[in-house]
Amino acid sequence: MEGSILLALFVAVAVSAIVTLAVWKAALRRQILIDSPNQRSSHEQPKPRGGGVGVTFGLAAGLAIAASGHSFDRAALLLVLGALVCAALGLWDDVRGLAVGPRLAAEFAVSALLVYETGPLVAFPLPAPLDVPLGMIGFVFPVVWLVGVTNFFNFMDGIDGLAAGQAIAVSLMIAVAAWCQDARLIAVVLVGALAGFVPFNWWPSRIFLGDGGSLPIGFLLAGLPLLAPSADRPRAVLVTAMGLTLFLLDPVLTLWRRWRRGAPLGQAHREHLYQQLLDPAAPHRSVTSALVVAGLGLSGAGWLVYLRPSLGWVGVVAAALAFGAESLLAQRRSRR
Repeated sequence: MEGSILLALFVAVAVSAIVTLAVWKAALRRQILIDSPNQRSSHEQPKPRGGGVGVTFGLAAGLAIAASGHSFDRAALLLVLGALVCAALGLWDDVRGLAVGPRLAAEFAVSALLVYETGPLVAFPLPAPLDVPLGMIGFVFPVVWLVGVTNFFNFMDGIDGLAAGQAIAVSLMIAVAAWCQDARLIAVVLVGALAGFVPFNWWPSRIFLGDGGSLPIGFLLAGLPLLAPSADRPRAVLVTAMGLTLFLLDPVLTLWRRWRRGAPLGQAHREHLYQQLLDPAAPHRSVTSALVVAGLGLSGAGWLVYLRPSLGWVGVVAAALAFGAESLLAQRRSRR
């Protein structure tokens, strides 16, 4: 089994890198999938998007190798299928544009299908005494979780290497926590697919993930804790949320601030905390590196909480403090 995992990891890295390189060259040669700077962008020159195609191919190839030595449960197969649907939706949006309504409808459909297969979330994913039973809401909560994380991850894909680095951090935590073999295998292969893409996306990047990459990655990260056994599922969701703290609370805070002052929520902007941290005169890699290191630290804290549930509130407080520190730094930079 370990040999097939290593082979799957290697194949995912190689296929992802080869396909990403091919997409980058084809996009430049044919002038397709070009991302021109807009109000939201952090880049100044047009660059290709579509690197998510490489990640998707790497993931598919790695999982095909893993499947030769392991039989995936139906829930895991539905998770991967949902991610592929999100990849197709995102790529369509990258190439031709896609209205928000149809995209959300498809995301809710694949999320509901996965939750129907895995079953409900039996308790609210916070430590005691807030781990109250959810009852029938346990079917609704994970669907909202899946769609929310998928789109929040997409919102946060705005500077070189940030989304891929964060996804690697959380995937490593899931692979080590290993609440089930299916989740472990998918997380390991996802790390490989992202590792093949990162060299092309680190500052100064040559290609972006695009929606065809950020949407399926977000869906996978949100769905992997739902593969845990029913009793462990709330804790798996909690530690995944801890690893994704900065990617979840930044969009929540930004949307709330815009809603409060009546700004259009769907309009392109540069109000996310990670965007405020950027220094126009300095490379983005310092901000990306700091946020990815923070993501690794929070993911490590999540792994400890999964092993020692008694540390649950310590982990939650640590995550809140990390987000508070980012908010204060962004506020200071913005004032300057």
